[in-house]
Amino acid sequence: MPRKDIILIIGNGRSVLDYSFGEQINKFTVVGRINNYSTKKYEDYVGHKTDIWFNGANQNLKKRRNIPSEVVVFIPPEILHRKGEAIYHRISKRLNISKEKYSLVSVETMEQYEKQLGVTRPTTGTSSILWALENYKKVIIHGFDFFIDSKTHYNENIINKWLIDLGLNKKAGKHNMDAEKKYIDSKIQENKVIQLKEYLNP
Repeated sequence: MPRKDIILIIGNGRSVLDYSFGEQINKFTVVGRINNYSTKKYEDYVGHKTDIWFNGANQNLKKRRNIPSEVVVFIPPEILHRKGEAIYHRISKRLNISKEKYSLVSVETMEQYEKQLGVTRPTTGTSSILWALENYKKVIIHGFDFFIDSKTHYNENIINKWLIDLGLNKKAGKHNMDAEKKYIDSKIQENKVIQLKEYLNP
């Protein structure tokens, strides 16, 4: 399948609040967002245009009223092996949409991602970047903090932010964030992935 031109993926890192890129974000042909993203109240920073919803169909996923035109689901290979066909019912229930309305990334591809990164259970964010590298010629990213400088998402409520920052509410415990960051940084060095701030102000 020929690769499409350009995609912008907005992560949920708190760093998005450092830039008022909303207007520029809305001008991209394809904008992808991750898991429990929100645009309401944050339009100045993250815009509102959403073409692809990348998610892990996880337990904490909030059901959406407006489903973007494309939905891409990443599930760890071990769960895909264990659940088999039953996984489709679980995804449909969690996303509140029928099987025809989302694409589940294959177990072979998910295994390939783990191999590439040298980690098990990569985050939805990192998986979405790997997916985009296969499907688009140019991949732009914004708001990927890898839970390193800040453990919270830009749209987390105040109490949750406080509990996470204090270490009382664990975030991303199942993931190897250092390894994921190292891999994505290497792609940035190779100019295969471009940070939005560099793309807008070269």
